[in-house]
Amino acid sequence: MRLIAWNCRGLGNGPAVRGLLDVQKKEAPDVIFLSETKHDRKWMEWLRWKLGLTNLVVKNSVWSSGVLAIFWRKEVDLCVKSISKYHIDAVIKEDRGVHWRFTGIYGESRSEYKDNTWELLRLLKTKYDLPWIVCGDFNEILFNYEKEGGPPRAESSMEKFRQALEDCDLHDLGFVGDVFTWRNHNFSATSYIRERLDRVVANSAWRCLFPLVRVINGEPRHSDHRPIIVEVGDSEDARKYKPMEIMHKFEARWLEEEECMSRVEEAWLSSLGDGEVNMMQLQKRVLGELWRSEE
Repeated sequence: MRLIAWNCRGLGNGPAVRGLLDVQKKEAPDVIFLSETKHDRKWMEWLRWKLGLTNLVVKNSVWSSGVLAIFWRKEVDLCVKSISKYHIDAVIKEDRGVHWRFTGIYGESRSEYKDNTWELLRLLKTKYDLPWIVCGDFNEILFNYEKEGGPPRAESSMEKFRQALEDCDLHDLGFVGDVFTWRNHNFSATSYIRERLDRVVANSAWRCLFPLVRVINGEPRHSDHRPIIVEVGDSEDARKYKPMEIMHKFEARWLEEEECMSRVEEAWLSSLGDGEVNMMQLQKRVLGELWRSEE
């Protein structure tokens, strides 16, 4: 299965629509979650036929920049469970009877209201005890190395994001491609800013279910955000892994150690040299090296 989450920044012109249709043609997704579409359900009804994803749920918004939408193929057994101006939460049932959650997220952009997003995540966690993946535009970064240009982000703001993910047992799934998923349109040397605002996180149960997941930061096309493409992989492959072998927990305090980055780089390059090809195995090797340094 393939999922896409994209802050498309409006679909009100020809290039924007062509950009979305190009993504659909190239990636052939089973599910697409869009934020900031700037169109209501009536217009989206037309778009779903153009995309070939005939199932649709739309959340209209009073914001001029709002409107969330989720499209999915008729062959996908997906049921939307809850919806707000910040999210669409759904349960997907696979042929083998496996159930898991997909949540498309659109985080609050205003600093004074960002806590609304983090409290929403905590609330969603309590709803269903299922393997869970969350992806979209969180409108926040985890660390200042995920930002280039402009003033550094306040540590307190990033810490709230990190704490919310920890409280929900949600872990970053990494990515392939450009680290920065958003950039502004001011290309002067002093004003150009790039940040990793869009990402994919999942709980431990989901990562065990889909150990071969691959996340790709796609090309931005007309939007200032990159589409985030998730190649879920086959849950049958999870039988190759024992649950306790999947991954140690990352300790944030490691970032304060002088040798942390060099150990991560060495383990990562070593894994690639040994032929590791999936994110779960790469992360397992890196974290195993960090844990050994603790002993």
